This record gives sequence, C-alpha cells and structure tokens, in this order.
Amino acid sequence: MTFHGLHNEQYVTGRELGRGGEGTVYELQNHSALVLKKYNEPLTAEKISKLQLMVAMRSKDIEAFAAWPTDLVLDNADKICGFIMKKLTGYVPLHMIFSPMDRKKLFPDKGYNFLVHVARNLATAFYKLHEAGLVVGDVNEGNILISSSGIIAFIDCDSFQVKGNKNYFFCEVGVPRYTPPELLKEGSFEHIIRTVNTDSFSLAVLVFQLLFLGRHPFAGKNRSAADIDEETAIRKHEFAYSLENKKKRLSPPNDSFSITNLPAPVVSLFHQAFEHDKRPAPADWIKALDSLLADMITCSESRLHTYPAQMQECPWCWFKKTRGILYFIDDSYLQAHTILADIESFVNGFHLEKLELEKWSDAPAFQSLIPTPVEKKYRNYKAWNIGVSITAFIACILFYFTSSASHRWMLSCAIFLPILIYKFSPWSVKLKAELSRLTDTHIKMQEQLNKLILEHDTPADSNNYSAGLNNLNKYVHDFRRLPDELERRKKIMEESVYNEQLDYFLFRFDIEGHQIPSFGAAKKTALYNSGIRNAADIHKLQTTKVPGIGPKNIQVLLSWQRQLSTQFVYIPDNYKIAIGMERVTHDIAQIRVRLEQLIRKEYQAVNYLKQNITNRSLILKRQINDLSVRTQQAAIDKAHFADFMS
Repeated sequence: MTFHGLHNEQYVTGRELGRGGEGTVYELQNHSALVLKKYNEPLTAEKISKLQLMVAMRSKDIEAFAAWPTDLVLDNADKICGFIMKKLTGYVPLHMIFSPMDRKKLFPDKGYNFLVHVARNLATAFYKLHEAGLVVGDVNEGNILISSSGIIAFIDCDSFQVKGNKNYFFCEVGVPRYTPPELLKEGSFEHIIRTVNTDSFSLAVLVFQLLFLGRHPFAGKNRSAADIDEETAIRKHEFAYSLENKKKRLSPPNDSFSITNLPAPVVSLFHQAFEHDKRPAPADWIKALDSLLADMITCSESRLHTYPAQMQECPWCWFKKTRGILYFIDDSYLQAHTILADIESFVNGFHLEKLELEKWSDAPAFQSLIPTPVEKKYRNYKAWNIGVSITAFIACILFYFTSSASHRWMLSCAIFLPILIYKFSPWSVKLKAELSRLTDTHIKMQEQLNKLILEHDTPADSNNYSAGLNNLNKYVHDFRRLPDELERRKKIMEESVYNEQLDYFLFRFDIEGHQIPSFGAAKKTALYNSGIRNAADIHKLQTTKVPGIGPKNIQVLLSWQRQLSTQFVYIPDNYKIAIGMERVTHDIAQIRVRLEQLIRKEYQAVNYLKQNITNRSLILKRQINDLSVRTQQAAIDKAHFADFMS
C-alpha cells in the first residue's frame, strides 16, 4: 500500500509487524528506520486534532523515550488514517524482564542490578515526558519496551494525555492494576484529567514490579475473610508489603523478596506512593535508585547475583539453597557430560586447502629445433618434375622453329604443356600429397595438444573435488558448532520443563471463576465452549477464533495471564532436568558420531580426488611438453617442405 504524508512524502508499506484492536503497524519499504500505523476504523475529528497536535509537539527529548508520531498519513480519499513513527529494533516488552526464564533467554548476562538500572531509566523516561508537558495515562507493562542495554521506549503514544491551548485530549483507557485509587473510584476514564501525580502511582507500581521480580504491590496473601482482589486493594491502599500499616489485610506472598532488603529511602518512597495521596515524583525515584545502584555488590557464587550492600548474604543464593527457587537462572545446574571436550583436536586433523591448479601457458618457442631434411625421393621428384617441364619447354621452342608456318598456331597451345607437366605430373602429385600429409599431421597434433591443455586446465574431477571439499567444510563447521547446538537444546529442554510448571500453575485459574476486566458471562461462555477454560489455555487463541473475542479482548486475556504468571515461582524439577540432560547429551553424542564418520569418509574421498588430480596434472604436463615439441617440429617441417616446393 502507498500513503502520502502531510507534506507529500510518499510511504510504501512492507511487511506487517503487528496487529491490534485499534490498528496495524507496517514496515516501510522506502524508510527503513520508520514504521507506519494505520487505524482500522475512520478517525474522529477529535482524534485527528490530537494527532496533529502531537506531531507539532515532536521534540528530541520526547522521541528519545517514545515512538512518537512524526508525520500523519493520508489514504486515497485524502483523509488522515494513521501516522509515522520511529522503528524500535531490538526492543522487547517490559514484562519479559519479570520472568526468570525470559530474563535468561533475552538478557542472559543481566542480574538484579540490571532490574534496578531499568527502573532508574523508567523513572527518567517519565521525568522527561512530564517535562515536555505530557501525561502517559495508560501505563502498563505491555506498552513499554526495553532494549538489551535497558533503554526505555513507550509505544501506543496516541493514548497519551496532551493539552492544547484551550483543551485537553484525554487518555480514556487504562489498566486497573496500574491505575491510582482516585481514578478507579471514578468508574470511567472519560474526560478525566490525569496528572503527574496519577502517573507517579503507575510508575511506582512498575518500579516495584522490577525490584520485586514481577510481583505486584497490591497482590498477596489475604489475611481476612473479605474478598480482596488487586483493584479492591488499590482502592483501599492495601499495600501488601507495608511496614507501616499495622492493620493491613494483605501480606507478601510466600517466597517473595523482602522489602526490608532495600535501603530505607526506597522503602519510604514505596510507602508514600501506595499509602498516601501525594506521591513521589519521577525525580525522587531517580535519586533513590541511583543511590541503590551505587551500593550494589556481586555475589562470589554467581555474577548474576547482585544485591543491596546492606544485606548480610546473597538473597538469591539463599532462595536457591533453602527453597530450591531460581530467581536468576544460569547454567550451573545443567551439567552436561564432557562429550565435546576435544572438538578442535579432532577437526584440526581434517583440514584441506582449496586445490589451486595453474592454467597452462603457451610453451616457449624451441630455438634448437631445425627442419627435418627433405627426403631424397622428394628432391628427385622435384628434380624430375623440373627437368621434364624444361625439356617440354625446349621441345616447344624447337617445334616453333622447325615447323611450317601453318603449324605454328599450335605453339600457342603447346606453350602450356610445361606448366601442366610441372603442376600435374606424377612427381608433382606426390610432392603435394606429402605437403598435405605434413599439414594434416600438424593439425592433428595441435588438436591433440589443445585437448590435453583443456584437460589440464579443467580436470574431470575438479567439480567433484569442490563439491566434496564443500561437504567436508560443512561437516567440520557443524562439528565445531556442536557446543552451540548442545546449548540450544539444553535451553529448549530447560524451557519445556519451566513452561510445563508454568502451565500447571496457570491451569489452576479457571476463567469462569475469576474476574477479568471487560469479560462478562457471555464472553466467558464463548471461551469455554471453544475449549479455552483456564489461564493456560489462552495460548490457543493464536490458532482458535472465538466468536465475539476480538484483538482487544485477546490483549486483555494475555494481560490477565501475564498478571497471574508473576505469581509463579520456579523451582527446578531436578529429576526431569536430569532426564532431559541425559536425552540431550545422548542425542548430541549420536550427532557427533555421525559427523565424525561423515568427516572421515569425505576427507578420504576428497584426498583421493586431490591425489588423482595432482598426479594426472603431472602426467599431462609431461605429455603437453612432449607434444608441444612435436607440434612445433611438425609446423617447422610443414613450412620447410612448403618452401622446398615453391
């Protein structure tokens, strides 16, 4: 599809990158650093005005932290239907840093200090956006992305609250678990003015989730008879980790990171954010998190284990040793057999260079070659031919002077007799036959020489040798990659064990028995009838279409599933992991044996071809040299005989 910008810039869409309830995002064929969002439905006048204002507000500070609209695009009817924004390459949703398995897969070298670093960058992003006069509003872990270095980027920025000269363009959507109590009490987000203070609640929730490995500050063990879900807890300021509320009805979940592990300034900010109406601003978080980062230390057991310096021991080692919980997963518990210890020593014995054969160059002239003397019989033939021709010529002259005048006319015919004798006498025919033989001999020798040179320059086995060498190099490459393949299979096995536990955990959350935002009985029944009955079944929506469940509903379900997943605690099943490691190492050992056989077999075949080609080349060189001499001699003899005949 082709679209035009407000200033007639042309945008040609490429691959679809993502599709949501509101619109679809495409790559651009002619702008690799940009993407295009096209709305699914026609835009209202208010939405268009908001987008126009956002483009006008564009600045470097905003674009440093947000995929901000840089240009609006028009459809064929010249109506605004979407906008252009920068392409975020190498970013993943923030929630993917909450799960220990996702952290290992996406950030394998990052420890707890990285989570603090991301929290600090998140506070900086809020600070800069607020400074630009913006309020994020719809804050959740799905519309914030992070890079491998912890850089923050907001997406879905068209939902931000922005203020024009005379009016607000509101943010009328939101996720309850990131919404402050005063907004939840409104019951709706329509025409609600959000502030830096309301954003600061959402920021504090995200910072808490980062520092507490995905846990939510208002989710915990209920110590009362009342039903207290997250939204209720937020409304009533029921901060589960509170050290100040002596009458709290929620307490931290089992096996969670203790708030007392953090420095007092950070703890104080959490209490202020969740139990008071006036919340810490982003700048307060930046200062506190900078201080926390400066005081982090690294455990001697694992470089992933970093923790606040005030602690007496590594909390992650404590969880691992006493509870069997891995909050930061390395490979120390995945022990493979030493089946790949001598990889290099094996392949080093099977190295072959490319076969480089020099092309044959013209043989130098042989200065010592002299013409072969003409045989006596051919000299006699020439002498006889000349003698007879002269005799015939003399006879013609005598005939002219002795004949009568009436017969002299015959002389005009007889004068050609010596020429005919010289050209067509039996001796002349034999001389020409010899010259023809010498010429044919030279031609045949030259043809044979050319054939030998061609065979030398393009050996019959050269293609087979190249193919065999390529196969050998491929087998050696695959053999060298066995350690990487082992790691890949270990990760797949480990993830399958992890996901099996996670699915079992999610299986316990029945869709009909739990509150899901915007999901009433009818939608839940439609899901149930389609075989989607619990949180573990939600992945089926990737391939199963449920009537009445569109992209927006699917996003809500995925968000609910992610919310539940943060409560999951991974305790490795050592028995299953041991069986899995045995299977992986057995499979890799089998692959190694097969590759070793292929390498030996191909190496032997290639060596045999190389020897054949080399030996044949030596033979051909001798044959070419010998034939070159004889061919040149034939050429000299032919030329000499031709001179002799002339």
